[in-house]
Amino acid sequence: MGSWGGRVGVLLLIAGSLGCATSAERVGQRLFAGCVDAVDDRATVERGVFVCEGKRDPAPFGGNGRACGDCHVPGDRFGLSAARVRELPWDHPVFFPGLDEDKELLRRHGLFHVIAADIDEFRASPKLTHLQRLCDEDGRCGPLGLLGDRTRNLCAFSQQAISNHLSKTTQRKPGQDFRTATQEECDALVAYMLSDLVARGQ
Repeated sequence: MGSWGGRVGVLLLIAGSLGCATSAERVGQRLFAGCVDAVDDRATVERGVFVCEGKRDPAPFGGNGRACGDCHVPGDRFGLSAARVRELPWDHPVFFPGLDEDKELLRRHGLFHVIAADIDEFRASPKLTHLQRLCDEDGRCGPLGLLGDRTRNLCAFSQQAISNHLSKTTQRKPGQDFRTATQEECDALVAYMLSDLVARGQ
């Protein structure tokens, strides 16, 4: 009897600790997908793109309507294939008109304008399913980006992506065109991108 009670206590402790880890990952998943409440996992896996259980946030991180998950979709290993871009309607957030995207390169080849550090060029959306192998649990990583020439800090990488791709204008002014993620939001985004949810396509 005593040993059974002890085992139940251990199981409850493990479940509690898993719940804490899972909540950070789920908050990150919601932020990444641009959902106000939560992500519908089943519909997301079936469709290959993020589906919110409730409303979608109309301006994730105070920006132009794009969310991280618009350009990193589960069905494309958390990248965005040119074939999928060609299927999107013109009013999809990917085609937000206020940025300096080349509409032909984007529609035909899935190439986005990337501006960061010494980079100013058009690139495909990188797949994120390999991050568990590249990064430690704190988001310190090996080379990031398609050419391995981006910052090696996953939180900083996320902040760059928000300012680069979610901005309302090409001026990219924090507090006006977008807002930077708080440390808690950044931690949640990192927890999600390094989680088994991403490995499972959620």
